[in-house]
Amino acid sequence: MTDKERIEKIIKDTFDVIQKVYHTQREGDGNHKDFCESQSRIIFPKYSEQYRDSETRISEQELRFIFVEQFNKYCENNSWNAYYSVETPTEEKYIFSKKGDKNCPYKVDGEENGGQSAMIDLCIHDDKFERIALVEFKALNPKKSAFAKDFCKLSNEPKSTATFFVMIVKSHDDDTIKSLREKIGTKGDETEFYCFDLEKGEDISKKIIDGISSSENK
Repeated sequence: MTDKERIEKIIKDTFDVIQKVYHTQREGDGNHKDFCESQSRIIFPKYSEQYRDSETRISEQELRFIFVEQFNKYCENNSWNAYYSVETPTEEKYIFSKKGDKNCPYKVDGEENGGQSAMIDLCIHDDKFERIALVEFKALNPKKSAFAKDFCKLSNEPKSTATFFVMIVKSHDDDTIKSLREKIGTKGDETEFYCFDLEKGEDISKKIIDGISSSENK
C-alpha cells in the first residue's frame, strides 16, 4: 500500500468517526453513548446561550484531532512507522494579500521580496522525519480567500510531498455544491480534495469536484 493510499484510508476512517461523534457526542444534548460507539473522546462543544442560542460549534479542530487519533490508530495497527507535526512552517515564502485582495495569494522568492513562511495544518513524516504529505483542514463554507490561501501553500511546496485538503460541512444542498466547486477551482491537479456532510453522513467530494446536483445524484 502506498503512503497516499494509507492517508486516504485514514481520511475515510476520520469521516466515519466524526459522523458518529457529531450525532452522539454534542455538549448539552444528553445523547452520549458508550465510548466504544464512536471510538473518540472528543465532543462538539456549544456556544453560549447569550450569543448563539446554545448552537453546536462545528470547526476544523474536531476534524483535525480525530484525524490525528485515526492516524495514530492506523500506524499502530498496521506497523506504519510514520510521524506528524502540526502548524508546520512551509519551506517556501508567501504573500497572502496584495493591495487588500486576499483572493490572490502567491509565492515569492525570499523574505527580501516581502514573503514569509506560512503554516501547514498537519504534516506527515516518514521514519527519517522527511515530509511525505501535507494536510489542510476546513469546516463549513468559509470565504473564497480561505481556500485560496491553503491551495496556494499546497500547490507550491516541494512536489515530493502529497497534498490533501479535507473539510466538513454541517449539511449541503445544490447551492453548497456550487459554492464549494467554485472555491476549489484553484486547488491544482495534485491536491486531493475530500468533503463530508455531518448531518447526512455522506462523502460529497465527488459531487463537488464533478459539479453534481442533488437531483442528478438520485
